[in-house]
Amino acid sequence: GASGVRDLHVGMMGDDVRALQTVLVERNVGPAARALKAHGITTTFAKLTFAALVEYQNQVGIVPSSGRCGPLTRAYFVSHNVPGLWW
Repeated sequence: GASGVRDLHVGMMGDDVRALQTVLVERNVGPAARALKAHGITTTFAKLTFAALVEYQNQVGIVPSSGRCGPLTRAYFVSHNVPGLWW
């Protein structure tokens, strides 16, 4: 991972949020991801990102499925070779 890695949660902004949204849209695991795709990728972590992340965490078995991109979710991304710059 890159330096400056941070936990991502509702209310945050940045290119790392954009990277997370891109992964969620590309994985397209359900209706929340499709809603995020329809809305468009941004740099803001808001309710659509939260819902899509919870959906993804549930799909892949990340417990708890908190809607927060913290150490567990980043470790999953790394161990499954999910492309991204911030994990």
